[in-house]
Amino acid sequence: MKRSMRRILLVGCLVTLIFPAFSPALLAQDEPQQERGMMGDFAAHSIRGTVSAVTGNEISVKTEEGDVFKVETGPNTRFRKDREQIKVSDVHAGDMVMAIGDRDDKAKTVGAVLVAVIDRTQYDKMRADFGKTWTAGKVISMKDLTITIERPDKVTQTITVDENTSFRRRREDITLADIKLGDNLTARGALQSGNFVASTLTVIEPGQRGGGRGGFGGMGTGQGPGADSGSGQAPAAPPQSQ
Repeated sequence: MKRSMRRILLVGCLVTLIFPAFSPALLAQDEPQQERGMMGDFAAHSIRGTVSAVTGNEISVKTEEGDVFKVETGPNTRFRKDREQIKVSDVHAGDMVMAIGDRDDKAKTVGAVLVAVIDRTQYDKMRADFGKTWTAGKVISMKDLTITIERPDKVTQTITVDENTSFRRRREDITLADIKLGDNLTARGALQSGNFVASTLTVIEPGQRGGGRGGFGGMGTGQGPGADSGSGQAPAAPPQSQ
């Protein structure tokens, strides 16, 4: 497998951290996380939608945008559902899936390296919570204790940090001063009077391997965004708004 496609597969697998039904078991290996620009790479090499038919090793998928793609699978395609490895015969019409691989928008095909069956209830909940209990994006401005990010759905959101916020990069504790313009980050927290207040904030960078504990000014001890996944890694790209 080419290096670029291997990286896309890893990015796609890391996305599944935020959706338990996507296949976190695939992430159990301590692999490098995403590189800068991974959100664009992922979007260009993946589709998500509902299976309309399965014919042999080919899966027809209608995307949320209404396009129908033929997902071509083979001996090197990985299939995942509910943390378990499955086969193409375990994928059925009506299933919601994510396919990652060589996407051809003109031919409406995907030469898949990964097909993951998604738990629709979990997915809908994560989408509903995006921007409310968790968020992600690129830092576009900073002032005092406020960080402004541009999310993958192109919405601008401000994040406020305080003495209770935990910060980390890789396995290291960091401080607010270590966060720079252009950084990609994820955050967990809650809306308070319409403002997102972060309890944990993780900077995502090339070669990141997750983990770590940190706090405001190096004083906190909170767990990071990926703590509930059991993997010690932060979630990656969020679902796109429709």
